[in-house]
Amino acid sequence: MAVIRERRNKDGELTGYKVVVTLGRDEQNKKVYVSTTIPRPQGLTPKREEKEVQRLADEWEHEQRERYAENKALLRDKNSKHKITVREFVDEFWMKKHVKDGTHTPSTIAFYSYMAEDIKKYFGDRRLSDIGKNDILDYLLFLRREAKTKAGAPYSAVTIQHHFNTLRNILEYAVYIDFKAENPCSKIKASDRPRRGEKEIDFLEEEDAIQFMSCLESEQEATYWKKRNGSHLQWKTMVNIMIVTGLRRGELVGLRWGDIDKKDAVMSVRRNVTLDTSNKDEKKAEKKIHVGETKGKRVRRVPLSKYLMGLLDELYEERKSAYKTVGKDDYIFCRFGDQGLPMYPTEPTRMMQKFIKRHKLPDVSPHDLRHTAASLAIQSGANVKEIQALMGHKDAATTLEFYAGISEKAKRGTIEGIEGILRK
Repeated sequence: MAVIRERRNKDGELTGYKVVVTLGRDEQNKKVYVSTTIPRPQGLTPKREEKEVQRLADEWEHEQRERYAENKALLRDKNSKHKITVREFVDEFWMKKHVKDGTHTPSTIAFYSYMAEDIKKYFGDRRLSDIGKNDILDYLLFLRREAKTKAGAPYSAVTIQHHFNTLRNILEYAVYIDFKAENPCSKIKASDRPRRGEKEIDFLEEEDAIQFMSCLESEQEATYWKKRNGSHLQWKTMVNIMIVTGLRRGELVGLRWGDIDKKDAVMSVRRNVTLDTSNKDEKKAEKKIHVGETKGKRVRRVPLSKYLMGLLDELYEERKSAYKTVGKDDYIFCRFGDQGLPMYPTEPTRMMQKFIKRHKLPDVSPHDLRHTAASLAIQSGANVKEIQALMGHKDAATTLEFYAGISEKAKRGTIEGIEGILRK
């Protein structure tokens, strides 16, 4: 309770009251005092004056105790933030509140979890607040010189870049929730940051693409597909869509019949299918598959040729005869035996590997067919913005980085065109 003392001037006249409150003890076990002066209330009887001074003193004491409690809580919070280790922050804050906040796909969560393991092992129980620029440089040096894969190979430039970007993401989140004042990764010079180098783009040249499609058209491997409850028509349709429209494999298997606009011959790409690779023990397909929906302006509308529409019509009739009914929400490339579940995005890759072995074709993946589509688009005379729209890139810079001048034949044609102008 507050102690109230009278205050008088030199003439002994009462001018006010000094109020002293003991709030507690500090970290050195010393008492914490606060005090204030209340001017003498005017025009009151002695008893009313006493009550009024007591009321004002009580109000002030209550305010001071609340403020002191808040400051102690802030101090405890500040101390806990200062003492938290990198491992604790990654597990208890970054992973739980940021990575697993419901906005990331299972595959992204699995990727971040894998990347964070090396970061936790390296920094371990060091305080998050102590991590600075030199620590980041030392970590990059460790990744380049000492870190090894499970097979014992040095980390690639791409892997090192992934680790750096993950650490930067962790520290950026620490800044965002006030665990650090700044991100030391931002102080690393561009020349010291890991780079993935020139990315080699694999694709089929025009002649190889023609041979590839010729094998697809002439293939009569009905027995192979029947063993897998599928059909050659399904595989033929998948390949044609990938190599003509440049769809990613996750976008391909995410297509539903309702996404096909027959009237305008347009396909809406509105979802991407990924696998929850972290859930290795789960055997039920519906729990391993993650379907990410795209909405609004991000939905990509891709025109379809008459040939592609014909293939889809044939596949629709084949499905109708097999399942009796086919709905708009059924997947075009479904899990075998269940139209309500999309095919695993890894399935087109396995199918591709079997196909190229049967025909001794160049070793390409479904994503390489995407690059092939971009290459053929360039050769057909499409400009960068048109290719950007077809590929679904967020900006034209990505399109230019990966696809501009992708074909040696296109490059040669450019040189010959320049020569033609100069040698007129």
